[in-house]
Amino acid sequence: MSLKVLAFTPLPVNGAAGRYRVFQYREPLRQHGVELETVSFFDNEAFARLYQPGCFVQKLWDLARRTPRLVEHLRSASRHDLALVHRELWPLAGEWPLAKLRRSQPRWVFDLDDAIFLPNVSEANRRFVGLKAHGSVMAIAAGARRISAGNGWLADCARRQRPGRPADEVEVIPTAVDSDLWTPVEPADDGTIRLLWIGTPSTLVYLRTWSPVLERLGDRHPGLELHLIGARLDLYGIRCVSHPWSAETERTIAQRCDIGLAPLGDGDWERGKCGLKLLLYMALGKAAVASRAGVHPEIVTAGEDGELVDEASLEATLDRLVQDPARRSLLGHAARGTLERRYSVKAVAPRLAELLRRAAESQ
Repeated sequence: MSLKVLAFTPLPVNGAAGRYRVFQYREPLRQHGVELETVSFFDNEAFARLYQPGCFVQKLWDLARRTPRLVEHLRSASRHDLALVHRELWPLAGEWPLAKLRRSQPRWVFDLDDAIFLPNVSEANRRFVGLKAHGSVMAIAAGARRISAGNGWLADCARRQRPGRPADEVEVIPTAVDSDLWTPVEPADDGTIRLLWIGTPSTLVYLRTWSPVLERLGDRHPGLELHLIGARLDLYGIRCVSHPWSAETERTIAQRCDIGLAPLGDGDWERGKCGLKLLLYMALGKAAVASRAGVHPEIVTAGEDGELVDEASLEATLDRLVQDPARRSLLGHAARGTLERRYSVKAVAPRLAELLRRAAESQ
């Protein structure tokens, strides 16, 4: 008999977090006897303007028109065996959505893949900072039957919110990539070496810290290009090509590149990140250069399936990879193997299915 799960996500499938933590599992989980129904608070129309500057009135209207639908879905949770809450139920402060869920469906799993319990908000939504649901996040965690945490640091944070509860109720379920969809393609041998960065305007700040190194590399290697998917950056000395994110073009653009870049800071907010861009590069069989920070050292074995760098080693590491196609190939091949074994949907889906079943059977 199938286990019926209703999954709540803040963003639609166009949002990377929900796409990789929830939406992509619908078919794989079905193969393990789990029927996953997904509902998102924001629709594609609202998501398209969510991170645009301004649009204050339109954003308020999006909240107003989508909240009744949330209430309806919270009530319908009783028709399922289990609920799955990804990140949050409602984007603003207030525990009324959790109270409604608890009355309708007391069994839920909380999926945590970002340090959203910390006070952080995008520049585009700074006016909403006092209304964000930072405090209510851990109330969802405290009442969950099980917690799926994207990395070990997040798992430890979640366990601290559940004193006296068994530690094994919180499990690390890493972010995964569909390795049948994200596949390696040999880049064109046309004399151009293409660096790749995938992200959003809010994470571009980390790439900016690498700007001086990238500019110097561009001066030394005239055939070097930097391709960005999801944000725009202009640098001196190196050709920058910015591509808007699109589900139809993202993989094709990424497959044409040679070296993936995964810069990251070293604060608590960054420790909550789950390394998605790094995993995408690995799925494509790309040599990746990642900051030695956050979850990156858990994912990459330095010098074997990728490169981990600090400020002192970044330039020399990139310079070597730009000039050494054999090393790029060696690292990329090993990275693809690591991805398939540990971070592919095929590897992770059975673990997620088992966690959901344990939650549904818990008393």
